[in-house]
Amino acid sequence: MSSNRPLVPPKDVHEAFRAVVYDYGVPEMAAVLGMPVGTLYNKCNLNETTIHKPNLGESVLVSVVSGDHRIAEALSQTLGGLHLRLPKLEGVSDAALLEMVAEIHIRAGHFHFEIKEALKDGKFSREEHAEIKKKALQFITAVLETVKRIEGMVDE
Repeated sequence: MSSNRPLVPPKDVHEAFRAVVYDYGVPEMAAVLGMPVGTLYNKCNLNETTIHKPNLGESVLVSVVSGDHRIAEALSQTLGGLHLRLPKLEGVSDAALLEMVAEIHIRAGHFHFEIKEALKDGKFSREEHAEIKKKALQFITAVLETVKRIEGMVDE
């Protein structure tokens, strides 16, 4: 995956597919998919008008192989939703729960701080909005990680 990945994923699912495949390497991805390189280039072509478009299965496989979630993020955005990745929490000790609760408050503080800083001039720039959104997602993820950990502690 590219280290210069933008904060905001592509809004178009096909554009996201192309970005993920190109960042991974078209010949390398084609080999993993068992597909001719030329066919994959055609599927990545945003101006392609023939049947050579990525299908859902290929999009999922490209995401799994690359470990890149931009296709899911673009699909979520297209549908008016939000894609959040949750970590696997098996093996996390119960004592870590307190740290996770503290992390929620730390992330909330970062989120509120970004809003306060952005409001100093009475308006929001695109960069400020992107940073606020990033902090909001980190805050939400911390809450969901904690809820997932508590779910693992349920004694039935």
